[in-house]
Amino acid sequence: MDVDAIYKGNKLYKIGAPFKHFEKTGYIVPENYNGVSILYEYETAAALPDDLAAFLVRFTEGGMKLSPSQVLTANMCYTDISLQKLAEQHKSRAAVIFGLQWLEGLKNTHIRRNQMVKLYGMNVLVTDTLDVINTNDAAKKAFWAELKKLL
Repeated sequence: MDVDAIYKGNKLYKIGAPFKHFEKTGYIVPENYNGVSILYEYETAAALPDDLAAFLVRFTEGGMKLSPSQVLTANMCYTDISLQKLAEQHKSRAAVIFGLQWLEGLKNTHIRRNQMVKLYGMNVLVTDTLDVINTNDAAKKAFWAELKKLL
């Protein structure tokens, strides 16, 4: 990254992860997509480690009672997915977001962790990252309680 690119006039813009660039890619909509999406933030790599991938499958099958092959799943750090795109282009009815990073950029919103909200006409539930939910029983309990209201 060119250092001059972070300056505009006399202002220095904040860069969350200097010199780190992720090329955004597409995402795959399952053939028999059922209108439910699971989005997660995982910056370290485009693919989840085995333990988190297994947790995501258990969560989808056990917590949501859905087949993982019917759910759109995407890493928000590596795709160009957005809630607006899910609602308008793919007619999603519900989305679960593992990660709070994108909330930091939203001002004057009343979106809280583990509280379902209506965005773009769909039910959206935002919770901690996958690694926190997978290892923290208190966070997992709070999340599961709200998940029951989602679908």
